[in-house]
Parts: sequence; structure tokens; C-alpha cells
Amino acid sequence: MGELGGAGRPRVGVVGLGAMGLGMARSLRDAGYDVGVHDLRAEVATAFAEEGGTAFGSVGELAAGVDVLVGVVVNAAQVEAVLFGAGERPTG
Repeated sequence: MGELGGAGRPRVGVVGLGAMGLGMARSLRDAGYDVGVHDLRAEVATAFAEEGGTAFGSVGELAAGVDVLVGVVVNAAQVEAVLFGAGERPTG
């Protein structure tokens, strides 16, 4: 799982490759953006990488490798898991 490279456009990361997230990631890639992805189902991220994107093993790795991060998840609990990690809560 990898690194993104490219010039001129922001690197975009997509977390959550359900019907909507996968469609968005493909559209961004087809428009010429460098797109990295992460999904709990590693096989979906790997398949996207085989189509020309980049799969990352964790949200943290993905976030560190992109300029813009898009989360396409189902509910508030998943948003919190993406932003703060499993079982963590913001402080202060």
C-alpha cells in the first residue's frame, strides 16, 4: 500500500468505498486527480488500486499522504471512528 505522486492538483483521499464513495473515487481519478483510498474491506481498496488508484492500510496513513480527505461513511459512529480512531474520543 502506497504513496501518491503527481503535480498540479491536490492529492485526494477517500475513506469509505461503498456505492457512493467508490463512485466518487473513480470520478476523481478519471478527472485526473491522484486518489488514495481506505476501506475496512481491504479487498475493495486493493481492487481500486488495481484500477489506477492507491490503497492505504489505515486512515492515518491515507490522511498523511493527501491534501484533501473525504469521508463517505454511514453514520455518526463511523465519522467518529474515522476522525478519532476506534474507541477514542476528543478531549478538551
